[in-house]
Amino acid sequence: MSRHPTTVTHLAMHPPFGFSTEPVVWPSGLSFLAVENIALDDYRRLYDTVGREWHWVNRRHLTDRQLASLIHHPSCHVRVLYRGNKPIGFVELNARKFPEVEIVFVGLVSVEIGLGLGQLMVRAALTEIAALKAERIIIQTCTLDHPSALPLYQRLGFVAYDRKQVVIIDD
Repeated sequence: MSRHPTTVTHLAMHPPFGFSTEPVVWPSGLSFLAVENIALDDYRRLYDTVGREWHWVNRRHLTDRQLASLIHHPSCHVRVLYRGNKPIGFVELNARKFPEVEIVFVGLVSVEIGLGLGQLMVRAALTEIAALKAERIIIQTCTLDHPSALPLYQRLGFVAYDRKQVVIIDD
């Protein structure tokens, strides 16, 4: 097991939102689709493929029942980015505390990073959340995430409201 000290930054935004709510236009060959009741094995595979490099551990050791209670909850929304039929990224939204909505996860497989697709996924998620008339949108990132994550969120209008020092234990 390895221990990774990190700084977690919690960010939020409130209306009026400063981002465009125009639908995102995806490059040819890409689709960003809602996946209702995603199969647990598919979710685990995508979560691990996207998040292992960044030490995503929160969902890795959950039982099937624990994971299903989170991702199959009616207030959880999973959107998968596909290149053709191959999943290359995803966004997970949690609206359990509506009118607050959390962007829980945003990520891409490593070969797709740097093409601007992460920004498009976040913009698509923000547009969806704004249509719900959310009053607060939250997201968090940490110093183990891609270095572009925090600046992207800030450019889109998120403001840091808390920072914490934690240790991520990864196996």
